[in-house]
Amino acid sequence: MHKNFIKALLICCCAGLTACAHAKTVKGGADMELFTSDGNFFTAMVPKAWAKTERVSAGRQAREFGADFLGPTNKDGVPARISLTFFGADHERFTSVDKYLRINAKPNPILAIEGQKYGPLTKTKIAGRGASQFEVNTFSFIPPNAVNPKEVPIYEKHIVVPGKKGGFYVLTYHAPADIAKANIGV
Repeated sequence: MHKNFIKALLICCCAGLTACAHAKTVKGGADMELFTSDGNFFTAMVPKAWAKTERVSAGRQAREFGADFLGPTNKDGVPARISLTFFGADHERFTSVDKYLRINAKPNPILAIEGQKYGPLTKTKIAGRGASQFEVNTFSFIPPNAVNPKEVPIYEKHIVVPGKKGGFYVLTYHAPADIAKANIGV
């Protein structure tokens, strides 16, 4: 069920919102609105009530076009977050889907973070194209720079889709574990 919502969102991102153009709500009642990235690299239906931060400078300078959407928070004040990003073929660091996945889909053997758990890298199809996905169980410290911060479990899901004309798209869902299932449909 949740896979279908993520696939629908990515289809909207990658295929230009053909079938989703008139959608106004998703299951669970979230009101949605149309978002178009700077540079028109993708469009998507996003939660209207979620706070939006677009990364315009990063897009224009580093060829990393995208936005972050902050939603409901858990009891510790940590929000659910959806990030939609298009990495251009001329991106400085991530020049290909394979390089992005090599760096992000498994722990760094030199700087591995104790307690992080990566799920397997799996293949899927999004908008008729091969895509890759992986999950990470990690944590955040709240407040971040405190002497004795609280460790909050975090669930992440990443879906990576190659672009038709180079570059690739990444959808990241990042949420506190205690509210992750309630918001993944958005």
